[in-house]
Amino acid sequence: MNQIPNGYPASAGEAFAMLTTRDRLTIDDLKVLAMIEQSGEAFYMAIARAVGNPEAAALLESNAHEELGHAHRLLNAIRLLGDNTFALPKPEDNPFALPAFFDDIDVSFLKELAEGEKGGDVAYNKWADNEPNTGAAHLYRLNGGEEGKHSLRVAEVIALMQ
Repeated sequence: MNQIPNGYPASAGEAFAMLTTRDRLTIDDLKVLAMIEQSGEAFYMAIARAVGNPEAAALLESNAHEELGHAHRLLNAIRLLGDNTFALPKPEDNPFALPAFFDDIDVSFLKELAEGEKGGDVAYNKWADNEPNTGAAHLYRLNGGEEGKHSLRVAEVIALMQ
């Protein structure tokens, strides 16, 4: 089971906020970020189950699958930067994955989520700008672009719910 490296917060939100203060990510930062991204899959799937609209659910499920893809890209970046030992934990062993159940999803929650995804796009591009390994930088930019798409999909979900 992978643990959170020393010095990082135990909550995904706090850990991500800490990472956004960094200009360049270390391998430990990438491990934390990969586990955060992996946990995003279950989070989005729980939201999808709660929205009560099949079209909105499909958009959210797309985000869920891409969050897991982000985690795998980060694994590739970790390998490019020289660590071939790290592997993603099983979802149930991920220290950032909390059981996510939603009874109701409101528009204000979704607006915050959309803004958070925009922030992810900005952060990934900042990290790419400061990463000398061009392969890793490319992977960060791919993740950032998809974070921007996640924000747009969440905006579509909001429109469907109104």
